[in-house]
Amino acid sequence: MKFHTKKIDEVFSILDTDSSGLTSEEAEKRRKKYGLNILPVEPDKRVFQYFLQQFKSPIIYILLFAAFMALTIREYMDSGFIFAVLILNAVIGAYQEYSASQKAKLLQGLIKSNAMVIRDGILREIESQLIVPGDILIFEPGTKVTADVRLTETKNLIVDESLLTGESVDVHKDALFISNNEDLLLPERKNMLFAGTYISSGRGTGIAVATGKDTEAGKIAQLLSKKSKARIPLLEKMEKLSFTISIVIGIMVAALFVIGMLKGMSFYALFLFSVALAVSTIPEGLPVAITVALTSASIAMSKRNVIIRKLAAIEGLGACTLIASDKTGTLTQNKLSVEYFISPHRVYDTAALNEVHDKVYLASVLCNEMHYEKSEEGGVDFFGDQVDIALAQFAANADESYIESSRSYRKIDEIPYEPVNRFSAVMMERDGQIFQFVKGSPETVLEHCDMTEEEKRAILKDVDEWALKGYRTIALAHKESTDEEKIDLKNFSYLGFVAIIDPVREESPEAIRKAQLAGIKVVMITGDHPNTALSISKELGIASSDKEVMNEKELLAWEKNGANAEELKNKTVFSRVSPEQKMKIVIAYQTLGHYVAVTGDGVNDAPALRHANIGVAMGKSGTDIAKATSDIILTDDNFASIVNGIEEGRRAHDNIRKVIYLLISTGFAELVLVMLSFVTGLPLPLLPVQLLWLNLVTNGIQDVMLGLEKAEPGILNRKPRSPQEPIFNRLMLRRIVVGGLYIGFVSFILFYFLLESGESVESARNMILLLMVLFENVHVFNARSEINYLHKIDYKNSIFLIYLVIFTQLLHLLSMHVPFMQKVLSVQPVSLDTWMKLALLAIGLVVVMEVDKWLMKRRIKKHSAQALLL
Repeated sequence: MKFHTKKIDEVFSILDTDSSGLTSEEAEKRRKKYGLNILPVEPDKRVFQYFLQQFKSPIIYILLFAAFMALTIREYMDSGFIFAVLILNAVIGAYQEYSASQKAKLLQGLIKSNAMVIRDGILREIESQLIVPGDILIFEPGTKVTADVRLTETKNLIVDESLLTGESVDVHKDALFISNNEDLLLPERKNMLFAGTYISSGRGTGIAVATGKDTEAGKIAQLLSKKSKARIPLLEKMEKLSFTISIVIGIMVAALFVIGMLKGMSFYALFLFSVALAVSTIPEGLPVAITVALTSASIAMSKRNVIIRKLAAIEGLGACTLIASDKTGTLTQNKLSVEYFISPHRVYDTAALNEVHDKVYLASVLCNEMHYEKSEEGGVDFFGDQVDIALAQFAANADESYIESSRSYRKIDEIPYEPVNRFSAVMMERDGQIFQFVKGSPETVLEHCDMTEEEKRAILKDVDEWALKGYRTIALAHKESTDEEKIDLKNFSYLGFVAIIDPVREESPEAIRKAQLAGIKVVMITGDHPNTALSISKELGIASSDKEVMNEKELLAWEKNGANAEELKNKTVFSRVSPEQKMKIVIAYQTLGHYVAVTGDGVNDAPALRHANIGVAMGKSGTDIAKATSDIILTDDNFASIVNGIEEGRRAHDNIRKVIYLLISTGFAELVLVMLSFVTGLPLPLLPVQLLWLNLVTNGIQDVMLGLEKAEPGILNRKPRSPQEPIFNRLMLRRIVVGGLYIGFVSFILFYFLLESGESVESARNMILLLMVLFENVHVFNARSEINYLHKIDYKNSIFLIYLVIFTQLLHLLSMHVPFMQKVLSVQPVSLDTWMKLALLAIGLVVVMEVDKWLMKRRIKKHSAQALLL
């Protein structure tokens, strides 16, 4: 039902109520029919649910399968190692996500409060969740609106709807307003109040016409229930990696069994080889290493006032190619401010306030419906309409005595502001002097001034120029009077007009510039007027001309024509945008191949936040519904923090690639070693428990440190990687094959010659295990950079990595001397001479990888030179 098109008596009739309100019995019947006045929200998760959620990953399923395989052949140590690492990973991930959810405080703050209603003919206060359609509600300054309401009475009622509509200017309400346009935009429905908004000033009475999910805020909440198509790149890539690994394991195990059965091997021997094959292929340390890398980034971001609600969102933010930002409260301060005063002869900026005429400040504070209180810090806190507050602050910035002196004036008469009149006026008296002031739209105020038509046209021309710059203009005029009865709206002396704007946050332009340098497109989505949006976007560096702006009419046409994403390619600013349109814009950019991060703080931002690849909510000014649908929360409401997040996301992605390269290349080497031994009929070169020691302990410790690496220089100067870019690009695959083949072949040849020279299988395995640990110690440095030579890498920030490499080597040498570990790992001490020979073989890996980098760079230069000649 479009109640803004209905007369007041029609609304009373439709909802079967009157000015004395519902009876308690009728209210209870309607509560049972319509339900409680609450928004649908996702239930809070318990700690154990977060813990179980960490096991929902294909690679975890593979590890669980390997653990149960080990159990079936009574290799309890092997299965115990795997279960231990899975539990550790789950604890770390669950703790991080649960902590973030607690910080976010997912409350129903939108409509959870008390309300004044008339029931049984009596004014009473009830919980807002008990409001039902037909209730008569009373509104005063500072009241939170708790249902959608058709107003029946208004007295200077002004409402802040910014969190619902995105409009930064307060809205004047009028109960007598009627519109025949059923599709009238929410800010233009002057006879309606909406849940989640606030009364800035004035008073009103109205009928609750919608509650809970049926309110405009509730409709937005229902949009959130639509399943989002957005997915985190890391999750998709890990699923593909896990699928690939599982296919490789399946093929290898099947081939192994076929070959083994043909050779007449026992089932137990085949099963042992299969477990070894699976353990060598599966990167057991990967879940923990990735979790640590993401947690490290999360901790770093929390120190910069950023809460990460979902760990995988960190890496996703690094893949961001487009930021769709709300304007009000995100890029701007959501606080109207007078920036200029324009008299008929001069423009005054805020640096020249003391030169402005005294009457201008008196008009600003006396023809004003705001009220104020002294703050605990000794300053002044203003309350009321944002324009009135801006004018009062304008005067206070020049001299705070104007605010105090306003109380010494006696009000004789006033004409309150009404949207139809577009002005307000007041008559004041002090010490026998009578003053009249008028303020309002320049066109209206000039009608009451003693000026020639030519002078008026010149002023209105100036007004238009300032409006095109995105400023809201309010004119002021005054006169002295001898009439002590009523205001006379004639022969006022024109003072000038103020230019008011919602100022841009100081840090926003620089943050946008950094994002653009990082190859990220920034677009602004707002509910404001197109001129205001264009002006602000130019100041921010988002748009350069009106061709980049899509206004309300163009958006409606775009929707009717099928919402073709191609039409948005050259647009950077969207004005007069509804919540559903914002969501469609986000989806359209995603179809263009963009990985979209959406920032916002209001109810109107929530659907887009949910459908975005990465939703970024404001912590201070953001509504709870916005926070609940986001992946990241900026606790200081600072747009600039998102750029820091992008840097951390790119760092996390780089480090995860380093970890994956190290684990997969060493795993590939183990696979080569095991398969060569199997094919040539040699015994198993490493037992499953020895492979787990390599993958989870010695290599696992190093993986964690790789995940903590600092960001590489110029990380923000790189173009965003494609979200579809696989983790295994050609460069990584080449490096995995080169490194893995060297490690695998060298280890196999050594194993073969040790057995040929008469060494026992146990002794040969002991030396192969030590060699593999040394290979891993060396290979971790190869993993630090894909293209830079080792001697050109800065080691100042990697001192802990060096210490950990030494620690892992000492840990393994210690295990060779401790009786319990000797039994578990089947190891024995070796001589210093043997250790040094094995170390030389391991250092050979560095030479091989450095030569490969040289060959790769030479090939790139050759192709670049050929391209220049073409």
